Amino acid sequence: MTLFEVILALAIFATAAVALVTALNAIGLATIEARNIRAVEQGLEGIMDEESKNPRIAEIEKDIKAGPDGIAYRVRITPVDNITNQQGMVLNGLFRIVVTAKWNEDGHPMTLEAETLRYAGMFMPAQ
Repeated sequence: MTLFEVILALAIFATAAVALVTALNAIGLATIEARNIRAVEQGLEGIMDEESKNPRIAEIEKDIKAGPDGIAYRVRITPVDNITNQQGMVLNGLFRIVVTAKWNEDGHPMTLEAETLRYAGMFMPAQ
């Protein structure tokens, strides 16, 4: 085996090793990003549940400051006007709930939003 063959074999091995390390790094970064997005989704889900199940729903706009996870939330509840069903009847008492999450990931601002409609009388006690 000549010196040239040894150097060539080491170059091929080094190229393969660098490619493997690069792939492992990309997998790690993707996993961290997926975990962060899931944490944001869970926060949105929790706030959405809390706001949509409030028996005394009303028009509000409030900010929830970022905690140790660095995620800030904004909640907007607004009445929905001029909405009708398939029979053309006007539907009163509907509210739109929008929850927006904002955070930074690797120095880039990120935003995720969840939205639902809720009938005002949904959780009122039966009379």
